[in-house]
Amino acid sequence: MRRILLALGLLWSVCGFAADTLFVSTSQVVHLRFASELKYLNLGDRVLIARIVDKSKDYVAVRAREAFEGVTSMSCIESTGEMHSFVVAFKERPERLEVDLRGGPSTSMEELAGLRQELFHVGRRENGMEVLCRNVVVRENVLYLVFGVRNGSTVDYEMGVPRFAVESHHAGRRRVQYQKEYAPKQMFGPSVIGAGDEGVWVFAFDKVALVRGQVFRMSFYEKGGARNFVLTLGQKDLLDARRL
Repeated sequence: MRRILLALGLLWSVCGFAADTLFVSTSQVVHLRFASELKYLNLGDRVLIARIVDKSKDYVAVRAREAFEGVTSMSCIESTGEMHSFVVAFKERPERLEVDLRGGPSTSMEELAGLRQELFHVGRRENGMEVLCRNVVVRENVLYLVFGVRNGSTVDYEMGVPRFAVESHHAGRRRVQYQKEYAPKQMFGPSVIGAGDEGVWVFAFDKVALVRGQVFRMSFYEKGGARNFVLTLGQKDLLDARRL
C-alpha cells in the first residue's frame, strides 16, 4: 500500500492527475500504440522492461522482470510533446495486451467532465469545500464517476491519494464485513483546487457491481490537511448509471 500511495502521489504532484493504470506480467508482453513517434521513455522501477519498437517508433513493448507488489510508474513523451503517465501494477494475465492511445484518454474524459449534471444527492459540504458526485456513467463495461469540486474557502485544497472500495453497508461483530479496493484505470482533473475556484474530477474503473448490502465508498483526503470527504454510492445509483 505504501508503494501505491508514493507512486500515485508522485504522478499527481507532477501532472495534476491524468494517468492510466497499466497492468503488466512476466509472461506476456503488453504493447502500447501512440499517435506519433516517441521521443522519451522513462521507467519508475527496474522491475519493468520496456523499449520503443525499432521499426515502428510509435509502439512500446513492456513487461515485468518479476512479480511485484504495489505499483510503479512509466512515462512517455511523443514527438508532438504529448505526455502520457501510467501507474503500473503487476497482473499475471492482463486483460489488455494491446493499448491504443492514438485517441488519447484525456479527450473522452474531458467530454465526460463537461456532461450536464444528473446526480444531486451524493455529496458533502464542509469547511467551505463541496464535493459532489455529478454523474455516474457506463461506457463499454467501464464505470466513470464525475465529481464537481468547489472551494469556497480562502485556502487552496490539494488532493491526496483517494480511496475507492466496495464495502458492506453495515459492519457488525456477528457479520463478516466485505471489502474490496478498486484502483482507477484512468484519472482526470486538477490536483489542486485554488481558493474560490471550481474543478471537475473524473475516475474510470472496470465495471463495478454491487449486491444487496454493499456500497461503493469513495474517500477523498486533503494532502497535509484535515478536509476529508467520504461519499457513498448504492446499488441503485450504479444500476441507474447513464449508458453511453
